[in-house]
Amino acid sequence: MALALLSRLLPGSEHLAHELLLSCVFRLEFLPERASGGPEAADFSDQLSLGSGGDLACGRGTLLAQACQDLPSIRSCYLTHCSLARASLLASQALHRGELQRVPALLLPVAKEPLLPTDWPFLPLIQLYHRASDSPSGLPPADTVGTAMRALQWVLVLESWRPQALRAVPPAARLARLMCVFLVDSELFRETPIQRLVAALLARLCQPEVLPNLNLDCPLPGLTSFPDLYANFLEHFEAVSFGDHLFGALVLLPLQRRFSVTLRLALFGEHVGALRALGLPLTQLPVSLESYTAPPEDNLALLQLYFRALVTGALQSRWCPVLYAVAVAHVNSFIFCQDPKSSDEVKAARRSMLQKTWLLADEGLRQHLLHYKLPNSALPEGFELYPQLPPLRQQYLQKLISGVLQNGVSET
Repeated sequence: MALALLSRLLPGSEHLAHELLLSCVFRLEFLPERASGGPEAADFSDQLSLGSGGDLACGRGTLLAQACQDLPSIRSCYLTHCSLARASLLASQALHRGELQRVPALLLPVAKEPLLPTDWPFLPLIQLYHRASDSPSGLPPADTVGTAMRALQWVLVLESWRPQALRAVPPAARLARLMCVFLVDSELFRETPIQRLVAALLARLCQPEVLPNLNLDCPLPGLTSFPDLYANFLEHFEAVSFGDHLFGALVLLPLQRRFSVTLRLALFGEHVGALRALGLPLTQLPVSLESYTAPPEDNLALLQLYFRALVTGALQSRWCPVLYAVAVAHVNSFIFCQDPKSSDEVKAARRSMLQKTWLLADEGLRQHLLHYKLPNSALPEGFELYPQLPPLRQQYLQKLISGVLQNGVSET
């Protein structure tokens, strides 16, 4: 009830908002899950969804139990970062106590929006990001780790035990707020408590019941453009990540096939150097590999960038296993596509790419591009191979080879 009321209070109710934050919202008695097996249930739920035991010493249950112990510190954090204007707070307090002589005006201000934004649990993270961005020295605000940790703890409590309190915050907005943690500076994301909390929240975003609602193409509150945020995220990743796997998982999540091609073009076109640091193992990918490989890519510019990264060696399975499997899958689908409705430009690009694949000196890459069958994250390469090409593909390739031997390799 306190959480529902807090997000609906209008200007003039500053006193009530302050009292709710001070006395109700962060009371341990209002979280009975702590004493009734809630942390253990969270660990058990994660084990079932992940299919393995995991490390319970740093699992979600342990994080939730610690957050309950830290509720006084969490409350102090939010009282600081959700503070209301003192004059408005005093006037509201006097009005609710009937002390009309202390009220400057009996007319309430025009109610354009609630006192606190719908994503108020993320306010400390947002303020950290903006203060770090506006700091001329580039130094993060004091007690950055403590502020970020308390905010992430509270968001995890709400995600786990009070999900209705975050229902008004779309999953894409939650993802953007988590990305802000990594943009504060070059060290915050390396802190162990931050890593564990962000990993737990990322796992919640990747749950089967939540992931389909992750829409990066719609307008997000407080964000002018997700592609712009992602471009900054890629730049920061390339500069400071040093192959951090959690950072890499957040980079990879928006690259799923169903999201805008602009995000994939940003990586393969402007930040191809970041591929060297994207060493997240296939087994640690928070979503299925099929989310990246299906349906087949139809953007010719991106397909050409995939092919260039593969043949130049910028993208290799050794240091970027996820995107190597993705690129091989899409290039293979493209070069063997025989859609008669394709434009002349696409048909010419397809023939050229298949010819160059057949002539590759790298036998391993040539085998992967020609004999790719389907994704399989359980295999080291991330995909299965045909032992020999299917008859239709073999005939198509043979026809092309005959043309090459007669006319030479055509140029793109």
